[in-house]
Amino acid sequence: MNALSAPWGADRVVVGLGSPFLGDDGVGPQLVRLLAQHHRPGVRLVEAHAGGLLLLDELAGARQAIIVDALLDGRRTPGEVLVAGMEGDSCHATCSHDCSLPQALAIGRAMGMSLPDDQHIHLVAIVAAEVSLFTEVLSPQVAASLPQACQTVLQLIDGNVHFDDGGSA
Repeated sequence: MNALSAPWGADRVVVGLGSPFLGDDGVGPQLVRLLAQHHRPGVRLVEAHAGGLLLLDELAGARQAIIVDALLDGRRTPGEVLVAGMEGDSCHATCSHDCSLPQALAIGRAMGMSLPDDQHIHLVAIVAAEVSLFTEVLSPQVAASLPQACQTVLQLIDGNVHFDDGGSA
């Protein structure tokens, strides 16, 4: 995991999940790099390549968490930006060798870790076109959605996001 800005004790954290070497799967880390250009006091930006229990250290001590990840959903258009609460879970927030994000949070809380409440955790998903090609380049649709996704995350940080019932930003 790679922290890009703000001190460890920041009360808000944005975690960009995904592999930067698998095409659209790298949208989370790329978005976090873009967000680094928009300084927000008290916000720590982190690139992470796996979820589950590995996220606990990144979430510890934060009051608010925003997790950005790619989403494979053939019913949606690649590049679409979606916002969800904890019920949304993402493909990286659940690791096949680990546990889901809700399970990890329950374990961390049982261990006495100071973690954000579920209502202060948001998942921002960008619908991916391709996540199996070995490339650092996003598909054109996903690359074109980065400005909108960045604005969505900034609005979540600032408490100004509004989205429809389907989760679209």
